[in-house]
Amino acid sequence: MKRAGIITGVLAGLFFLGCGKTMYTNVDMPPKRVKLIKDFGEDASKMLLKELKKELKTALKTKGPVGAIDVCSKKALEITEEVAEEIGDIEIKRTSFKYRNPKNKPDSYEAEALRFFEKTLKETGKLPPYYIQKVNGEYRYYKPLKVQSVCLTCHGNPKEMDPKVLRKLKELYPQDKATGYKLGDFRGVIRVSIPEDVIKKSCL
Repeated sequence: MKRAGIITGVLAGLFFLGCGKTMYTNVDMPPKRVKLIKDFGEDASKMLLKELKKELKTALKTKGPVGAIDVCSKKALEITEEVAEEIGDIEIKRTSFKYRNPKNKPDSYEAEALRFFEKTLKETGKLPPYYIQKVNGEYRYYKPLKVQSVCLTCHGNPKEMDPKVLRKLKELYPQDKATGYKLGDFRGVIRVSIPEDVIKKSCL
């Protein structure tokens, strides 16, 4: 899909169905297809979040806040790849404008999806539950993430964070952008990429 089409989709971003239902996509498609993409994306996102939270809670309990940073710096990408491999036929990525690891920097399509969430949140006061793009032979499902209390240990107001945590973050991520959040803030997204042929086969 051409970049101009993506931009137009993000600015519009919504397709309305009967009975007052809304599909949050950048392209019109049958409701059945949207549901399949949502099911794939939600299952993958929930599995990833479950594994990340489990690893983070264990690290906080056994190693403390400074030791838990290793979960984000080393384990998070590994866990993401493992979940994608376990499910098969998909790719998963966590991304945000305020990224910590440069590997999580958003590409142009992800940036457009992030802007869609930010724009909708600003205009309505609510985050859409998901967003779907059709991009170059694949569907991209985006699940928005909010800052939870446990996140503030490493992503909160630097003035209120443990100095040891700040020193460790500066050591690992000299260009860190991922602090200054408050509880409930929009943090970023999980992006699940699903090949179009996988969805087409499921529609048969």
